[in-house]
Amino acid sequence: MKECGAVASVIVMALAAIVGFLRMAALGGALEGAILFAMIAGFGCLIYAPDNRGS
Repeated sequence: MKECGAVASVIVMALAAIVGFLRMAALGGALEGAILFAMIAGFGCLIYAPDNRGS
């Protein structure tokens, strides 16, 4: 499971970007929403990964 940590992080960030794009498209800020959601997911992955390295 340790080998797929980076791949899982990229997948989570990509899905968050898609969700952010779709949610913010109605408000006129689709690109900003995609960037914001991807950054939030990326920071979450950066915090989560080192904590669970030993698992």
